[in-house]
Amino acid sequence: MLYICKKIKQTVMKYLGKKSLSSFLSKALKVIWYLLLVIFIVGVIIGTLFSVYTLAQKLQASDVVKPDFSIFDKDAEDINLDDIKTIPFGLKLFFLVYFSGVMVLMLKMIEKARELFKNFMNDIVFNKTNVTIISRISKLLIWFSVITFDLSSLVVSFLLLILCEIFKNGTFLQEEYDLTV
Repeated sequence: MLYICKKIKQTVMKYLGKKSLSSFLSKALKVIWYLLLVIFIVGVIIGTLFSVYTLAQKLQASDVVKPDFSIFDKDAEDINLDDIKTIPFGLKLFFLVYFSGVMVLMLKMIEKARELFKNFMNDIVFNKTNVTIISRISKLLIWFSVITFDLSSLVVSFLLLILCEIFKNGTFLQEEYDLTV
């Protein structure tokens, strides 16, 4: 029996605690978060500069250019820079806001996941903060799936809500155990 308990403890330590999978994931998510932040900032700056530049060119032109929506009927390799310049400014602004919203949701989800794995790294598993973190991740993922029209992320978000309830019950049992002992 003692041998089985030692094996279980060794197996759990591989996933929780220092120098474990959870500590690796916490560090990896930190790197991914900063990379996405840089991509987000560069994307917003380039998108804004490009939109303002093309708007300024249209305003300086003597003849008014009609928006050309035929760009959406072309394949990706057939699109060139001149085609993109004909997209209306409002639509470019919409894409910029859409991109910003998606990136902000992704950054928030990664930040919350990093907090969760950091708690796992510190051997904090069944705790009210973890329940709150999992709940927030699932709610952010629901918004993300609605905005991106992604059914698979919606399914994952509902699975996370179920996992949140499991953690809530586990937290209750852990608190009762702590009070009993």
